[in-house]
Amino acid sequence: MANEHANGVALPARADIVIVGNGALGLFLADELAERGAGSVVVVGPRDREAGASQAAGAMLGCFGETTSESLRTEASRKRFELGVTAHDRWPGVIERLEPYSTTGSPLLVTPESHVVLNSIGAELDTVNFHAMIKALDEYGKPWAEIDPHDIPAFRPRPDTRALRAVHLPAEGAVDARGVLGALENRLRATDTVLVDQTVRTLVRNNGEVTGVELDNGHFIEAGSVVVAAGARSEALVKTAIADLDMVPMFPGLGFAMLARRTGGEKFRSVVRTPNRGFACGLHVVPGPGDLEYYGATNRLVDKVSSVTWMADVRFLAQYSMQQLDERVASHEVVRWLAGNRPVTLDGFPLIGWLPVSGLYLMTGTYRDGFHCAPLLAEHVANELQGKEGTIDPMFKPTRAPIATRTVEWSINEYVEHNLAAWFEPGAEAAPQMTTAQIADYYRNMAVKFYETLGLDYGLGPDILWYAQGSLLGARRVARYFNSLTSRNGSQPVGAGAKEA
Repeated sequence: MANEHANGVALPARADIVIVGNGALGLFLADELAERGAGSVVVVGPRDREAGASQAAGAMLGCFGETTSESLRTEASRKRFELGVTAHDRWPGVIERLEPYSTTGSPLLVTPESHVVLNSIGAELDTVNFHAMIKALDEYGKPWAEIDPHDIPAFRPRPDTRALRAVHLPAEGAVDARGVLGALENRLRATDTVLVDQTVRTLVRNNGEVTGVELDNGHFIEAGSVVVAAGARSEALVKTAIADLDMVPMFPGLGFAMLARRTGGEKFRSVVRTPNRGFACGLHVVPGPGDLEYYGATNRLVDKVSSVTWMADVRFLAQYSMQQLDERVASHEVVRWLAGNRPVTLDGFPLIGWLPVSGLYLMTGTYRDGFHCAPLLAEHVANELQGKEGTIDPMFKPTRAPIATRTVEWSINEYVEHNLAAWFEPGAEAAPQMTTAQIADYYRNMAVKFYETLGLDYGLGPDILWYAQGSLLGARRVARYFNSLTSRNGSQPVGAGAKEA
């Protein structure tokens, strides 16, 4: 042990494995390694996890509730979707293992079920994704039933945003995200794993390999291997060791949610949510521990990691929770604001695998699926760290070509549909004589101009296109990345997985 201390605790001088990041991915990996007796493990991350995605998560275990028309359309998308299906089967065992270490006083599984509602305030995208969900449930043989929306406990939207249809998913619930993180930490403290309440300033490279990490306080921890699982901060950290790394770019996806105490009326007993819509995962409420309820969540890609909450997002979430979920929400007491940054890759697929410098492994880019998939990914990464065969498809390696799942034309049409959903949900108004087709043409022309200006022939996802079209810095990052690929390869790559499933 070193003489240097943090918060009165001696800092370790070395470890077999240093995990940078104490969110769901980092902690579940540490737990898996501890179970295997895989040598000394140190997890580095600030205790408050400020701006991290895990501490702000709703933690819905909803792979089918998240289904969209894109989920099964291509082979690559299907493989990513099936990670969630496989991960879902891990959670009963995970909860059983962690429950004895929980100190919340409430079960970690806050509800075993979900209701997905199709309401009257969205746009055509809601209907498309609602039907895609039902089709996927049938294809994979999962239980569901259509019910009367009036039978959903506590669901009392305003009449003008009433649900037209509702589906009950009896096997897709949610866990208490903050409770799970706390239980993981307690379980790890009962092992030889060391949790360091610090931030890593830089990766240390020596003779062509990464040999450890330097903390913000200047302390150095030597490591046999370093796993970067720092969410949206991962790319910047990796580049302290490999400045010119050929890696799929990643962007912070800033989201806002809130924990509120119910002051009257019936309490929600299940997840209640809309389909994915308008660049986000849909409006949802998750029963929390005790008398709390989690309302989420917004999504906007930003230039840099931030823990701010936009006033527009506060208004959006509060207003539409009152309108679409329960009118009584207006009198709820907000006890905690939650802001976190999801790690969003340019192609929408995770970045998991060894990097081209010895001793450095990357585990990030999971967007909205990180918490749900963490136990499964931990098993895969632990295997690879131990020199064993991985358990997931190697297509997600960080140095791949960008995976292509759409043409430019498809990308533009998808962008228009998401913008229309984002237009109608907040009740935006145009001139009375303006038609929906004219609004669509406005967004279509914006997207066409963007592609023509940058000269891209790679179809971006709607959230990436929205961000790059509206941010000069974002557009430059996208253009610079594809220009670098062109200069190396002579043409822009289409990546793997463009084939229809």
